[in-house]
Amino acid sequence: MPHRGARFILGVARSAPTTRDLDPPSWSPSRVQNLEGLAQTPSKRNRLVRQIRQRLAEQEPAKALELATGLPRRLESDAEILFLKALALERLGRPALAVAAAEASVRAHEHTDAMFVLVRCHRRQGNTEQALSWCDRLERKLPGDETVAHLRAGTLEEAGRFDEAAAVLEPYVRKHESAGRPIPIGIRIEWSKVLVQQKRYDEAIELIDGTVALPDLLPEVVNQQLHLKAKACDRKGDYAGAWEAAEKANEIGRLEFDPDLYEEQVSALIENWSPERMATYPISACQSEVPVFVAGMPRSGTSLIDQIIDAHPAGAGVGELALIEGFAHELASVYDPDRDPPECFGRFRADHRWTKVAKDYDREIRRQAGPHARRVVNKALGNNKLVGLIARLFPKTRIIHAIRDPRDVAISCFMGGFNNRLHPWTTRVQWAARAWEQSMRMMEHWKRTLDVPILDVHYERLVRDPDTEFPRLIEFLGLPWDDRCREFYKSRRTVRTLSYDQVNRPLYTTSAGRHKNYEAMIAGVEFPPYDPFA
Repeated sequence: MPHRGARFILGVARSAPTTRDLDPPSWSPSRVQNLEGLAQTPSKRNRLVRQIRQRLAEQEPAKALELATGLPRRLESDAEILFLKALALERLGRPALAVAAAEASVRAHEHTDAMFVLVRCHRRQGNTEQALSWCDRLERKLPGDETVAHLRAGTLEEAGRFDEAAAVLEPYVRKHESAGRPIPIGIRIEWSKVLVQQKRYDEAIELIDGTVALPDLLPEVVNQQLHLKAKACDRKGDYAGAWEAAEKANEIGRLEFDPDLYEEQVSALIENWSPERMATYPISACQSEVPVFVAGMPRSGTSLIDQIIDAHPAGAGVGELALIEGFAHELASVYDPDRDPPECFGRFRADHRWTKVAKDYDREIRRQAGPHARRVVNKALGNNKLVGLIARLFPKTRIIHAIRDPRDVAISCFMGGFNNRLHPWTTRVQWAARAWEQSMRMMEHWKRTLDVPILDVHYERLVRDPDTEFPRLIEFLGLPWDDRCREFYKSRRTVRTLSYDQVNRPLYTTSAGRHKNYEAMIAGVEFPPYDPFA
């Protein structure tokens, strides 16, 4: 029987990057022919530039990218058009392609705007040294520029190099303070982060309070600053202050979440990915054992698992790479609930189409990880919904199920500053509790119905008994034990998640049982039962 609600049934609910991230978009020859005249006169070229800029100003990066793509050869190497293309790609969340366009722009002309794109995109990808290298080039062209300074400091702070970040920012902070001028917003934001990391909590809170009181501040900036204040208060031990700040932050742009509807959607997903229906779905011929996936709720130790594996000489992590979620969106866009599988998948009904997606993904993660990697882990946040699809794409994959006390998960998500649009349940603790319950339900379904191995890893066990749990994790991957996994925190790797400032330090246990600090605030919330040592 056909099943409706394709977007969630396929494991996705909202827009995401697509598999086209692997390759630049292509356009029809007729489009190129229609644009031939643009290369003939400067006025037509300038008109095109204005059109692209207008699309960007109107927050339409996809339309800007279309205008900047498939141009005649003379315009393909135009430095300004390449920069605008890079900017559109950056706003579309495609940093690798944005880097390629921005580098081409710089080769055509020493374009500082394109260099700023390169800093931001390398930073977004966790490429710390590349981002700093472009900061160096910008500094030579724009000595003393404060935008370069706060980008450099932000890159260093996210890499766990807090003292270096402070050394960059402090001269600018002192200069403005001594002159009686307000600290510019970019410097303020990065300086407040550094103050928190240096445990100067009272100074950080005072600065944050001053920032959120500024007029005409974007709501998303207020949201980020309030979440930072919650972090500062939490680490200071002012749990009431932390809760108050997080509550104010989560009120900004909060979307309604219906837990009962979500449960119905999970039921639809489980029904649609029953063993009987899955047997009729396409299956990839990709036999690679390299792809590994971490599934489960956010803030469940996924970043720690990623770091442990990445520390192994034959392991690597690609963070929250969303290419499989992108393929799920492409499936959803063609899914016909009135047809039986595999015909319901439209142009993706044949096995070879799934094989191509799988091999493209395998090629991309190998490229990112390097030739040494025999296992490459992806911890994208939506993986718990996609395990069935992952198993059909990669029959030899391994799945790691990260589990943590639902009370700690709910509080960490509530405090964390997630994207409300993608994860609306994070803005209320009671919603997070229901989402945890449904995540467990999905994962139990995958364990019962799939042939791929799934390993439960409890965060509490991982941090309290690393001598047992770390080797158990590595053994599951089919790799020999290596002592470097114990020293995962010594990596110079930048982790681009909310846990970036936690996984670059030695193992600690204080986050296990975090909910005890907030017992009064969550007293009326019903949580699912949980015992990691049962």
